[in-house]
Amino acid sequence: MAEAFGGTPLGLSAQILNLSGVLTRKPDLKVPRYQRAYTWTDSEVRELMQDLWDAYQRKAPFYFIGQIVLVKNHGKLEISDGQQRLVTLTMLFAYARDRMPARAKPYQTLILDGDKPRLLLRHEDASYFWGMVQEPGHMKALARAQDTGNESKDLFALAARTIEAELARIEDDRELDNFMSYVARCCTLNVVDADERGCAQRVFHTLNKRGSPLSSADIIKSDLIENSKLSNEQAEAAAHKWEEVEALFEREDFAKLLYMMPFLLTGEAMRSPGDLGSFRTAVDNAGGVYTFLFEQFPRYALALRSIFAGAVNVGAASAEVNRRVALMKQVEKWDWAPCAIAFLAEHSNEPERARRFFQALDRFTFACELAVIDNRVREKRYAIAVKKVGDDKALYSESGLQLTEAENDKFIFNLNRSRKRDRQRRLLMMRLEAAMPGGHTLTMTDDVTVEHVLPKSGSAWWNERFPDSGLRDELSNLLGNLILITYEQNKEADTKPYPKKRVSFFETPNAPIHAVTEDIRPIEGWTFQAIEMRHERLVRILCEDWGLVRGG
Repeated sequence: MAEAFGGTPLGLSAQILNLSGVLTRKPDLKVPRYQRAYTWTDSEVRELMQDLWDAYQRKAPFYFIGQIVLVKNHGKLEISDGQQRLVTLTMLFAYARDRMPARAKPYQTLILDGDKPRLLLRHEDASYFWGMVQEPGHMKALARAQDTGNESKDLFALAARTIEAELARIEDDRELDNFMSYVARCCTLNVVDADERGCAQRVFHTLNKRGSPLSSADIIKSDLIENSKLSNEQAEAAAHKWEEVEALFEREDFAKLLYMMPFLLTGEAMRSPGDLGSFRTAVDNAGGVYTFLFEQFPRYALALRSIFAGAVNVGAASAEVNRRVALMKQVEKWDWAPCAIAFLAEHSNEPERARRFFQALDRFTFACELAVIDNRVREKRYAIAVKKVGDDKALYSESGLQLTEAENDKFIFNLNRSRKRDRQRRLLMMRLEAAMPGGHTLTMTDDVTVEHVLPKSGSAWWNERFPDSGLRDELSNLLGNLILITYEQNKEADTKPYPKKRVSFFETPNAPIHAVTEDIRPIEGWTFQAIEMRHERLVRILCEDWGLVRGG
């Protein structure tokens, strides 16, 4: 009787495939026009490569990198979710193809089907990706390409440089071939096929909004309580304690806490959400289930809750610490959070110690964000900070949170560079605002946008004063040329002459004037010298707030 209902829902199917199986499917894969462009930076590319290399080295039978959602449309499989990973992995195979000509053919079959691309990007990016990645022999040139001002093209070049730098460390071509063969064979994805776009979008929304965090929590809870040597009374109390902790958080935030737990307990990261084996091993190595459930778990949970609430209590240092935490929370990767939790769980009653710790953690977090810290040692250094949170000598060593002299210099060098990536530029300006006297603590969801006082292009008034287009492009993206205003003010200011822009900046009713904007009020003329002097002043403010040592 049950057969009458069928085994799968109409219009939807799912299967586990390895990467080779995904890329060689028929029909070929296509990124639809409505999808955003390629957005991964060197940080995401390195993280994926590091995870794949770790899986290869430990001889994992497979490495799961999540799901992709595809929709059938006009003879193609449109990618509703998964573009960033597939583009990056295609570039990995292109690097291997170009570096190992004798082994090029099997890798090229993952990139082209005859003379057709296996992965067809959006119209705006397709020809560039074809010419630089999918056609053989151009990955080295892509890695050396100069910035074009087109964000997706520049990110392709950045990804190529990152891939080249990371895989160049594998000096033996046979080892590289073995690694890349492992990636093609053992890198697996859950592939969801939908018959129409609306269905695909609903699947994507559901997979990202519900299901796995809660089920993972239930599985972990069940294993800890049911499969441990707890008495009936202890098991009952443990279940109640778990529910008390869970009630402190929204579901997604509770999932974050669970995901961080193995790293908090042992300094070993959980490789994927719901990895029961690594979670249980961490609990056992850190004192056992009873100690975890009744001592460690509640203490860490309260620390994380204070971070989420922006209400960290460290006595006289509370205002400064909450300011730093608020801006670290705007960074996309929360690798810093276990360190903060570990410190607050043990030392929240030591204000001066907290002041020093959170300055160092803030500095290290933004050093990671600005690609100052080598991605291969970042996790190890965070792990030392977690494990040695009570040992200042180890904590503030160069294997912990202390920057090396080279890292310190690179940090300052990166602050002095033109900022061309929108999100990072906005984040850095918000961080600067928080460091300035009378500054506000802002978030990514606030009505605040970065305004280029000297527009990046256009306007006869500005062209007359900045005729050198190359110099203008460089100046326009320096910190010294940037302020923070509302979206409406930004549209109003546009490319107007500086005197008219100032009216928008300072005379718009009900618009807040942030400290970083107030800073330009005394500057009557916007010149090359004005930008350079202001840039130097703003970099100095950030360096002083982070405790960076400037030479000269």
